[in-house]
Amino acid sequence: MSEGEKKTGRIEKILMDERFMAVVCVFVVASSLFSLFFSFREGDSFGAFGLLIKAVTDAGMYLAFHYFKWDVAKGLMGGVLFCLMYQEAYVVFVKLWGEQNFDIYLTAGIEGSLYLAGAGMNFVMTVVITINHFLITYATHGSPKNMILSQITILFKFMVYFLLVFANRRLTISQAMQWNNSLQYLTDRALLLLLVGIEAQFNSFNIMRQDLLKAKREGGRSK
Repeated sequence: MSEGEKKTGRIEKILMDERFMAVVCVFVVASSLFSLFFSFREGDSFGAFGLLIKAVTDAGMYLAFHYFKWDVAKGLMGGVLFCLMYQEAYVVFVKLWGEQNFDIYLTAGIEGSLYLAGAGMNFVMTVVITINHFLITYATHGSPKNMILSQITILFKFMVYFLLVFANRRLTISQAMQWNNSLQYLTDRALLLLLVGIEAQFNSFNIMRQDLLKAKREGGRSK
């Protein structure tokens, strides 16, 4: 086994570890609730509603997975992705564009343009992941290419988060808003890790089921 395969195996084991997933779930809920403080402080009740729904949906998804309510967990995974889509669309179309902060970011120079581009890309990537999730989960013949595309998209999304954190720190916005933005990016990265971990568990059990069915069929033929 090559060093690269060993490394990939170690990463998969960490992602599929239930204690790791429990820690990530607690972090997402705690950081979302902490972000509520900033949202209420800014008088952003609409944004606070999105954060609250995301925290509740995340907790529900993990608990459903933990107690083997896998159909519910799969449905709530789609719900979590819709929460991310709502949050990112709200940032792009309401906060940045609708409230005319769009011009402020453009005149901020390179950092402002990077932030706008990153926010837009983030939203588009979440749309792609959400569509793929429903195709993989509910399509009659789910294509493995959809899974690979989702993995590539999530990896790209992680790179965009680094871009957003960098651009966010360079913008001339209030310290509270910088902390709030950065905390939400960290939360969403953790949320994606949790989704990847749960999806990996589902795939693992699906492969085991297929292997058991194959062994059963071969055993039946040998008789």
